[in-house]
Amino acid sequence: MLRFLRTCAALLGAVLAVHAGRPAAAGLAEVTALVTVVAEGGAPVRDLGAKDFVVKEGGKKLEVVDAQLAGDPLSVLLMLDNAAPARGAAPPTRDLRVGAAAFVTTIHGVNPDAQIALGEFASAALVTVPFTNKTDDLIGPIARLFASQQTGAVLLDAAEMAGKQLAERRTRRRAIVTVDFTSPESSTDGMLQRAGDSIANSGATFWAVSVRGTGGTSPNREELLDQMTKATGGKRYVSSDASALENMLKKVAASLTSQYFVKFARAGEGAMKTMTFETARGPKVLLTPFMQ
Repeated sequence: MLRFLRTCAALLGAVLAVHAGRPAAAGLAEVTALVTVVAEGGAPVRDLGAKDFVVKEGGKKLEVVDAQLAGDPLSVLLMLDNAAPARGAAPPTRDLRVGAAAFVTTIHGVNPDAQIALGEFASAALVTVPFTNKTDDLIGPIARLFASQQTGAVLLDAAEMAGKQLAERRTRRRAIVTVDFTSPESSTDGMLQRAGDSIANSGATFWAVSVRGTGGTSPNREELLDQMTKATGGKRYVSSDASALENMLKKVAASLTSQYFVKFARAGEGAMKTMTFETARGPKVLLTPFMQ
């Protein structure tokens, strides 16, 4: 556990360990960061400019030179928990299908070229649809989702696999999105560290959508979902009802299509202190692993 926490801390530190950046005014350097504006209302936030962002280093306000919607291709791997529910409980198949379809259509409605891959995990993790920008190629398999006969789910294995998949994508905009329920965690010992390392090495933001009823899942799973979403500039959403999946996944999709490259000027020498990004309008801003 201690080593895993060090992975999270190292990832946060790596985001701040940027190059000097491009020369600006005397004694200053320009740095560009990829940030995500959190779309809690479920609609993308795509009308912001330099004047709308507030960037601070160590509490000191910096000059925002420019802010542009990120035009790089977006690559997302959506991993879905399809383990069988506990005996006597109805599988959340319909809600999972509706939520996953809403996620895909929300992203492609804004970024038609976004590459989305679909995966599932119960007793094993696998990619069922490779990266594609064709909505119908994703909607068809989503409509045919069904619960596995296995009651356990290897979310940690799925996260490790997703990290490896995203590390191969040639784009600065990468995201891993997991959906899980109260399925028992079936990953083997040691997978927490491996999953965390894989996510960190992928350069992707990590987003987690969880449905938690009266049952619980493993501490290792909760640790990964809580810590790595924060460390990578993603976010975790939790509800007690599977009917909330559609709304939660729409928020994640809208946020991923609300990404900006924000350029700011800072002192060119010395280690970068804690950075904070805000918007003057109120929406929260998350710093991704990309900064140069």
